[in-house]
Amino acid sequence: MAEGETGKEPAAAEAAIPSAAPIVETQTVRLVLRWLPFAMAGHLLIGLPTLIISLVVAYGTFVQARATQRMQQAAAWPFVAYDTSNYSDDGNHRINLTLTNNGVGPAMLGPVELQYQGKAMRTPYQLLEACCGYRPGQAMMLATTPASKVVLRPGEQIAFFDLRDMPDNAPLIRRMESERWKIRVRACYCSIFDDCWTIEGQQAKPQAVPQCPTNWQAYRER
Repeated sequence: MAEGETGKEPAAAEAAIPSAAPIVETQTVRLVLRWLPFAMAGHLLIGLPTLIISLVVAYGTFVQARATQRMQQAAAWPFVAYDTSNYSDDGNHRINLTLTNNGVGPAMLGPVELQYQGKAMRTPYQLLEACCGYRPGQAMMLATTPASKVVLRPGEQIAFFDLRDMPDNAPLIRRMESERWKIRVRACYCSIFDDCWTIEGQQAKPQAVPQCPTNWQAYRER
């Protein structure tokens, strides 16, 4: 019996010795937690300049793209103006109402509205009847051109109202010499990039609009 008891004593002694593994793990965790903020700060110091450079490059790319877009728009910018005249370039007496594209890009004409004494005139005949004593069926020589849904090339002009000086037109053209200044014309036009503007009257500064108005009473050639 004594020998058997003596054989079990080493096992009991081993069980009584505490393991060192938890102590080592605790020290490792403390060491990691102590140095973790410094490691994170180091990564931040390394990554922050890279982030700033990336943001600067992205902003520079955006600015360059925007500038390129503006240059393209400027290279295709239309500038439509309304005018009235009483003599043609060849010296002939005639009353004209015209739209001219003075820009560097094509102009897609939208609606055109013509008013006389505050009332919209839908046709040239309605205008002549209101301003100048025209009667339906009266002999007259009048040339007209569509003023809406057409494209004006740079430098191109259209005379959407052309009353020529001839015997049948004499009474009308005398009245139109003064009454044409009472006519108010406004028009809308767009560029090939779908940028749109409206003008009103002579030498009008174009006003940018999201799209051409749909509530105007459009003027027609007949």
